Amino acid sequence: MNKHLNDILTGNGSNYLLPFFWMKDLGPDKLRQRVAEVADSGCRAFCVESRTHDDFAGEHWWRDMDILLDEAEKRGMQVWVLDDKHFPTGYANELVSKKYPERRKWQLIENHIDVYGPMKGATLMLRDRYDDDELLAVYAYKRTEKGEDLTAEWFDLTENVKRDRLRFDVPEGIWRVFFFYKTRKGTGQTDYIHLIDEESVSTLIEAVYEPHYEHYARYFGKTLMGFFSDEPSLGNTYCYGDGTSADIYSRTLGLPNLALPWTDALYADMKEALGDDTTPLLAALWHPMEGKEHLARYTYMDILTRHWRKAFSQQLGNWCKDHGVEYIGHIIEDCNAHARLDTSAGHYFRALDGQHMAGIDVVLHQILPGFSDCTHAYSCPGVSDPEFFEYMLAKLAASHSHIQPTMKGRAMCEIFGAYGWAEGAPMMKYLMDHMLLRGINHFVPHAFTSIFPDPDCPPHFGVSGMDPQFAGFTKLMNYANKVSHLLCGAEHKADVAILYHAEAEWCGGRYMFTHKPAKALYDNQIDYDILPFDALANARGENARLALENETYGALIVPGASYLPEEGLKQLERLSTEGVPVWFVDERPENANVFGRVIPFENLVGSASAFASVRLEKPYPALHFYRAEREDMHVYMIMNESAVSTFDGEIVLPDSGEALKLDLLLDRMHRISAENGKVHLTLAPEQSTILVFGDDLPDAPQEKAENSRTALDCEWDISLLAAGDKDGYKPLCTTNELFDIMEDESRFDFSGWMRYTARFQVENIDAVSLALGEVGQTAQVRLNGKELGIRIAEPYIFDIKGLLTKGENEIEIIVANTLAGMVPHELSTFFQIPRSGLIGPVELVY
Repeated sequence: MNKHLNDILTGNGSNYLLPFFWMKDLGPDKLRQRVAEVADSGCRAFCVESRTHDDFAGEHWWRDMDILLDEAEKRGMQVWVLDDKHFPTGYANELVSKKYPERRKWQLIENHIDVYGPMKGATLMLRDRYDDDELLAVYAYKRTEKGEDLTAEWFDLTENVKRDRLRFDVPEGIWRVFFFYKTRKGTGQTDYIHLIDEESVSTLIEAVYEPHYEHYARYFGKTLMGFFSDEPSLGNTYCYGDGTSADIYSRTLGLPNLALPWTDALYADMKEALGDDTTPLLAALWHPMEGKEHLARYTYMDILTRHWRKAFSQQLGNWCKDHGVEYIGHIIEDCNAHARLDTSAGHYFRALDGQHMAGIDVVLHQILPGFSDCTHAYSCPGVSDPEFFEYMLAKLAASHSHIQPTMKGRAMCEIFGAYGWAEGAPMMKYLMDHMLLRGINHFVPHAFTSIFPDPDCPPHFGVSGMDPQFAGFTKLMNYANKVSHLLCGAEHKADVAILYHAEAEWCGGRYMFTHKPAKALYDNQIDYDILPFDALANARGENARLALENETYGALIVPGASYLPEEGLKQLERLSTEGVPVWFVDERPENANVFGRVIPFENLVGSASAFASVRLEKPYPALHFYRAEREDMHVYMIMNESAVSTFDGEIVLPDSGEALKLDLLLDRMHRISAENGKVHLTLAPEQSTILVFGDDLPDAPQEKAENSRTALDCEWDISLLAAGDKDGYKPLCTTNELFDIMEDESRFDFSGWMRYTARFQVENIDAVSLALGEVGQTAQVRLNGKELGIRIAEPYIFDIKGLLTKGENEIEIIVANTLAGMVPHELSTFFQIPRSGLIGPVELVY
């Protein structure tokens, strides 16, 4: 039997969970109790959150870290540390402001004045300068007189500036005079390190990394496993005025008044790339310039993001490697910010290239069941775009882990945070499966805290016995570890690759987001990885497929763009000549040679279906899968992502013969037969399953179809236990009509456990399962004194073969809802809350 399969069946799998642990100065006993709570949940590591502690990297911090590391070591657990006093990473624990003010961020800004000519001896007065401002250059550009566009006719006026006055003869026509400044202004992160400057970034190492090594070298690589960067960003914003109404996720080149990250080294590299035209082309970073903006903007962003990779990600990653630990974390990816400035890093892959795991986060209701085809309100400005969050976000990290060897196939997601107390185990299970299905295999659940109720971004787990969902959360964590152990390190088998769109967006002009073709493909069971241009240098054509690292792809799909960088086009053309199908969606770039194939978007799925490895007998857009191979074992994770519909149909796989069907949440394992690759599946809304093909599979009963169901005919005694109530369950009623516990206004605030007990008569004791029907939200069952475990999502089915007694039987069902009623919080107002209690129908399944 395959070792990883044997591991999960025998309970010997590894740990893939490192929840945030909100460090607070509460004394040794409570800290040790919280570590025990993490361990009880099934998580065998945790990541210490620094922003919740008042004395990060100070005397009290080391005292409390001593306790955590000691307790973790005793329990065989691992510890990670968030790498700054608060997020976003880059504050360097105040060391910039206290010791190295010269290492603060630099920005490039422009100020312009429009003039007309001819006029002899015109004078322009320069604006007041900020401290440290440096005037780099002054250029005049002839206007096209169409909007803000400039012509490529310019002349240098830098030498004409004397005592903050510019005197020159204005030629005939309308001209715009640009003053380019290097400044410390134009950032909301005044005392932060400059993430594109190596010396500045070293401040973070001095402030955080080295002190931890000095204190805990003996733990490094054993108990203390590494550091986590949380949402580092370029941090540039508008220098004066509000610029435009662009939200924080949309700030990029071409926006008036937007300050741009800058260093002398970046300027030097631009001069090497662009030659003598570098300085006059700076204006094209803000305004169109007869097509010259394409090269100018691409060159700036290309160099900027390479500097981030070397100065920040790789410097921190190399320090960690040299000290026997690892470096992980994530940037802000939201709403395609990953390819832009300000809150993010300009290029997802380059930003994280130095890490030892790829990383993302999903928080603030960004993903909700039932909205894959429709935008929805969430707890951020605007609306959540499901095309990005469901078809791009997780795939960025999974794809990066597949093509970056140092990541070893590991992709991490910070998950569950800031959804509010209304987020119960069913919602968490949906999010977890959503990520596993797309290739995420390490998780940072958000979060464990030491106080209750903690208003900071709930939900929180356990909270000293106050959390009715903790048993369900624990079940989910054990499930996530099992699935991750099965999939992590296995070779992903994608059907096609899609080109990452960042460079197309940088260049300006028309461009298509990567997630547009991604959604069309995924909803038709065509799986994909997202590849950046950088990766194509190591790719090759092999047997008419694209080969890269351990992956091969049937085609390389290029989202439509009017302009792409010349270097990237050369790679695409080379791959095309090597036999790789290169497909441009809707249009070939205007600056490209004629190669590859242009495919209209509406024909893309039909063309790509030739490479589909999994097929359906009938269309069902909500059925998605992840396919991987490990040694002699082929694994398929398959999920019905519909929130309302049951999938009941045939799928056709490239594997045939006997297979193992694993339903790890239901604690079930069956044998199935895939004759000619055909498998019949029935999946409830949001249900997933795993199919395993290979030699030497373990024995398991053959799966049998359901024959009939019989509803339980009984009266239920219902009693309630509110969270925090130490007096035990209190009787509510006796009824044979199940109902929503929260439907009565007097119980709107109820949070806790709902106990249902009954006696019922049975003549036919051959039932194999007990089905609870609708449950809000988790359910534990005891039948005739036998504990049957817990179910946290549909289907709420328990195996009861051999447990019924002819005649009278006793049953106890304990249902738990969330803390949303007891602890109102704004974050709980962004999605619908299901009914509470046992709704049924409760049935015996034969």
